[in-house]
Amino acid sequence: MAEPPITTTVPESVTIETGADKEQLGNLEADFKDFWVEQDSKGDSEKAPSEAPAAPSDTGPAQETKEEPKETKPVPSEPKPAAVSAESPVEIDKLELPPNARPEHVEQFKKIKDLWKADQRKAEEHAKRVQSLESELAQARQNAWTPEVRADYEHAAAVRRRFDFVSDPDFIQRFHVPVRTQYEQILEEAFAALPDRDAARAWADYMKANYQPDQLNKDWWTKSVIDKIPNELDRTSVRDSVSQLLRLQRERDGEIQRRTQDKSAFDNWIQEKTQFTAKRVHEEIMAEIGEQEKRIADYLPRDPEMAKTNEEKEAITAHNERFKELNTHFVNTMHDLSKNGPRAWVRAAVEATRTQIMDQQIRNLESELKDVKAQRDQYKGELDKITGARRKITHTSGTAPVPKKDGLSIKSLDVRDAFRNYEWGDNT
Repeated sequence: MAEPPITTTVPESVTIETGADKEQLGNLEADFKDFWVEQDSKGDSEKAPSEAPAAPSDTGPAQETKEEPKETKPVPSEPKPAAVSAESPVEIDKLELPPNARPEHVEQFKKIKDLWKADQRKAEEHAKRVQSLESELAQARQNAWTPEVRADYEHAAAVRRRFDFVSDPDFIQRFHVPVRTQYEQILEEAFAALPDRDAARAWADYMKANYQPDQLNKDWWTKSVIDKIPNELDRTSVRDSVSQLLRLQRERDGEIQRRTQDKSAFDNWIQEKTQFTAKRVHEEIMAEIGEQEKRIADYLPRDPEMAKTNEEKEAITAHNERFKELNTHFVNTMHDLSKNGPRAWVRAAVEATRTQIMDQQIRNLESELKDVKAQRDQYKGELDKITGARRKITHTSGTAPVPKKDGLSIKSLDVRDAFRNYEWGDNT
């Protein structure tokens, strides 16, 4: 006689702490309604999709088999520690040495009695502690999981492993997206092959919006779609596409079974995923560093051995020290982003914004500097004219003009004003 199935109903008196708060759980059941519907459909192979056109007789291919719960062995009882006897056949304080004992022996014997009494007190405390622990252990054994509760927990853990795995973005991209894409492609092929285009269009759109490929099996595709296509070549094409869809579903379900069948397989997947993610992140970081280094090529370090002079070598050394400081800041920022999460992201975004502000200020200063240099060149040209005129007068008169005590002034670079600021001698 077959054993009755283990119930999945947890008694009200049993509480399992999951570590998640009510707000975090939220509307989890509503958000993942399709997932739970799929789980419930595993136990009823004769259930057809509700209101599906030409519903099939079962729920679809590639059903998973449930593992029978493993037999639980009784936990062997641990041997109880030997009780510490607190009995004292002799009253310690009444023990005395002979009257003719030496004084140092009397003093030593007194210390021995004190140590004896201290050890006796510790033994009594340890005995009480052992008794308390034995009581707690007995209570814990009374509250141990029953086979039914353990089976419910293992089933819930298996569902959680499956849920975590099928929700992984990499799994969705590798397995679920191809299944969904193939499903929609079949519907489009069937739409193009059916004679009534308007009805076929409405039917295809309805199937995309209301049904998943796991709700439809091979018999449904054959009787409800392929057999209704009049052209033999179109039927063959759609049949091949359906075979491809079923193959993709088998591969996906096999991967789910392989990765979530037990805790060790799931832990191995978590470890592989962690290592793969770390490798991918490192590769992307190094690739992006290579691209961004092109923007700061002038600040990258140089080889001091390539210097031809001591001055050039000192300049290269100073340049490399500056790059070292900048690189340290870059590395610290990357570590801050990877370790401290959203707060570090905000800090990096603010620093980038401040950099944009400072870059705009630098551009404004460069523009002002350009204008100042242009004015300086203009003033220098005017001053050169004045200096040339002064030399010419010196060569023709033989007497250099004596400037005023204020000397040559550039407060006003007008040539006429500059000439008026000089003493030109008697011949002027």
